[in-house]
Amino acid sequence: MTQGKKLEAVVFDMDGVIIDSEPLWSEAERQLLARRNLTYSEHLKPLLMGLDSREAVRILKKHYDLGEPVEDLIQERNELVRDLIQEHGQPIPHALDLIQRVRDAGLKTVVASSSPYALVELVVDKLGIGPLLDLVLSGDEVSRGKPAPDIYDTVAKTLGVAPACCLVIEDAPNGVRAAKAAGMRCLAITTGASKAELAAADEVVEDFRGLDLLDLWAGIQQNA
Repeated sequence: MTQGKKLEAVVFDMDGVIIDSEPLWSEAERQLLARRNLTYSEHLKPLLMGLDSREAVRILKKHYDLGEPVEDLIQERNELVRDLIQEHGQPIPHALDLIQRVRDAGLKTVVASSSPYALVELVVDKLGIGPLLDLVLSGDEVSRGKPAPDIYDTVAKTLGVAPACCLVIEDAPNGVRAAKAAGMRCLAITTGASKAELAAADEVVEDFRGLDLLDLWAGIQQNA
């Protein structure tokens, strides 16, 4: 049972949770395909959200019958999105304030993303949140990407915190599934998916304005 568990750690996904980069990933894929005279299909976006680079590129390669090796496509896609984030990346409204308040509350504060480490590092540096974080994990550091629970399992083990005492903040159905599979509670934000698509989360919000995570946690525990 998880009822009555104390919140000890808050784990932020990156894309669509702390930085508004989901549209930039789509733009990177659009550019990658345009170089091959192919047209990006919007219906792929929900399939790709939350996946690690390798799995996302495998889907693109299969769907468009791309001839290049997966590794080459991963590198090209990552380079495209890196340049877009560097030039256009902006924080999700109120996300930086929420990270600061989590830190001020004495909770372990983590970023755990399916993105490769170089991009996670870029975003952490761009947003200036490095000093607020106890741990940063990327998709490069686990064998299976979301929706497998590996990255969140690694968070719990590294911090020495029970999964039932962790709250994950996600924006993608694949991420919600990963958090729940790890035995963690999950708050979802509708920056990239609908409330219905995120229904497996414990709570769903439209934005972070005025959000009190300790109150939200207490409500989740009461409903456990």
